[in-house]
Amino acid sequence: MKAFNRYLLGTALLLICFGTSLYSQGASHVIILTVDTEVLNQDDPAAACTFNVANESVTVVEVSEPAKDFTILVKPEDFVEWEGVTTSGEEVDIEMIEFKSGGKSKNIFAKTKNKGAKKNGAKKKVKEKVKKNAANKEYIYAIHFMVDGEIYQFDPKIKAQ
Repeated sequence: MKAFNRYLLGTALLLICFGTSLYSQGASHVIILTVDTEVLNQDDPAAACTFNVANESVTVVEVSEPAKDFTILVKPEDFVEWEGVTTSGEEVDIEMIEFKSGGKSKNIFAKTKNKGAKKNGAKKKVKEKVKKNAANKEYIYAIHFMVDGEIYQFDPKIKAQ
């Protein structure tokens, strides 16, 4: 009987630990950059771009034109993933997400530069986790993306709560 009680206690502790680790994982936010290649230029790439979110539960703070004013709300330990597409449905590689520091501002992510990666031969995406100690403020980051072999960049925002 003692072995059975130990088995039950061990199983209960294992379930509690597993459940706690699942609960502590942050939400996942997928941001989709859509590029209109007909109007895309280096002078103002944001004017040719729009953002959308793949999940309706993502809180969008600002969706105005131009795309550089797009802002979503995230919580510490949430995951943010950026992917891209053109208005005609072609793939857009997200080359890098780069934190723009200013003054005493700390990075919202673990790394200042997060390079895009291909998974299973698909387009490049960037996925990053919001730091546990992200301050309750708005951050500016640079999104670098490639269309037809040329890299473009502009600076949208992300807000931690």
